[in-house]
Amino acid sequence: MQRNGTNEIGHGSNPRHGSRRRPRAVLISAALVCALVAVAAAQAPRLMPFTRGVRTGGDIARTLALGPHTGECERCHTMHSEGAIPQPYALVGPDDNSLCDGCHAQPWKGGSYGGTLNYVGSAHGTDLNMVWPGPSPKARMEPNAAGKCVNCHDPHGWTDSAGLIPALETVREEGACLTCHDGAPARTNVRTQITKAFRHPTTDYSGRHSGPLESQAMDFGTTPLNRRHAECEDCHNPHMARSDDVFPNPSRPSNTLLGVSRVVPLYGMAGFPPAYTFVPGADTLTGPPSESQVCFKCHSSWTTQPSGQTDLPLVLNPANPSFHPVEALGRNTQINPTAFTAGWSPLSRTHCGDCHGDDFSGSPAPHGSNYRFILKRPYTASPARRVMTSNEQCFGCHNYDVYANPGASDQVRAASRFNKPGVDKGHAEHVDEQHVPCYTCHVTHGSTTQKHLIATGRSPGIIAYTESLGGGTCSPTCHGPETYAVNYAR
Repeated sequence: MQRNGTNEIGHGSNPRHGSRRRPRAVLISAALVCALVAVAAAQAPRLMPFTRGVRTGGDIARTLALGPHTGECERCHTMHSEGAIPQPYALVGPDDNSLCDGCHAQPWKGGSYGGTLNYVGSAHGTDLNMVWPGPSPKARMEPNAAGKCVNCHDPHGWTDSAGLIPALETVREEGACLTCHDGAPARTNVRTQITKAFRHPTTDYSGRHSGPLESQAMDFGTTPLNRRHAECEDCHNPHMARSDDVFPNPSRPSNTLLGVSRVVPLYGMAGFPPAYTFVPGADTLTGPPSESQVCFKCHSSWTTQPSGQTDLPLVLNPANPSFHPVEALGRNTQINPTAFTAGWSPLSRTHCGDCHGDDFSGSPAPHGSNYRFILKRPYTASPARRVMTSNEQCFGCHNYDVYANPGASDQVRAASRFNKPGVDKGHAEHVDEQHVPCYTCHVTHGSTTQKHLIATGRSPGIIAYTESLGGGTCSPTCHGPETYAVNYAR
């Protein structure tokens, strides 16, 4: 399969069909067809008129002349029937994926097609609903259309207002994916998600994504040219992705991320950006893979980030004094399990999609959300006093009654070390009675300098914090220094 202007088809004979010796008249006829295409190429404008209607033979010839299959007519077509059974469209073989596989036989040569076995096990290769629905190009109506390469690719190519569409796709970039992933035939309505107020910029830019062979930091960075983008293919491989298992392994990334390139941090000391290794999608052995490694292609110092954006590996470094357990098991493994909501514990690992995703369905896919930072739940990144509610982001994992409800029983609230009886005005009183939100005292992803995700320097907030064996001392902007004792051992 051609990807981004690179012809994957070799110049030898077709392994499946090309080894048969064709009659001389067939070869002459095929040569004449290719000659006509060459003439069309010489006469064709560089940018074809944008048309999605019925194409004439001349339209096809002009488009074909612009793409990677020009001069290759006889690889797929014959002027006369070959074999015992004539094939439709004068094809040299059956009108199914085996015809494509005859040439596209080398896995990963183009960057995303991992070969026949990988594709037939993918969602696109197995789902009976994987049929191009139209209207542009028109819907595929032939029997056994499900899973065919030609649902997304046209071997002759297509053009739009910008010219030839890369990768022999029928629609450019995300348009090819969103034709199906809008609720029908695909069940998830990604089209709606990426139009929400806070989203990855999938529809905002065109032409920045150069294909699945992107491997340089500059391909995802702001310098030397701003190439920041988030096309579907950056996170999903359409030839590999598949549905998650009924009981997925929580230590593994989603199956929807299979076959996608990623960036692996090589962590060192706290407070220092790590070194990085880029891993192509074809590498299925380097591990362990994680969801965050896909995110790090854009959200790390491996590339050049926009001003003000967090370098996530820097703050998630397992060498830091504290961090959310994305890259490793957390440091605070002795927290009372009842301090967490159902399904979470002090030994849990978190994925980016546990916090970032669709606010309506709760999907862990961070396409878009009506909440800032593409969060699933509301969260205000401000230290200003306000009333927090039980549906906010932090309380998806951390028990609201423990940390924010002073009306809860002493036994419930004692699951937090910083609550009664060790502290007269602890977490619950700060959040509920004094309207101090979590953000005032805590950072989100991790801290390079403080334990317990303590944040200093915010106003209002904590000026200084020191920890002792049995508690600690906090010096905030709202009152003088206070020393406390923890409810149970750390």
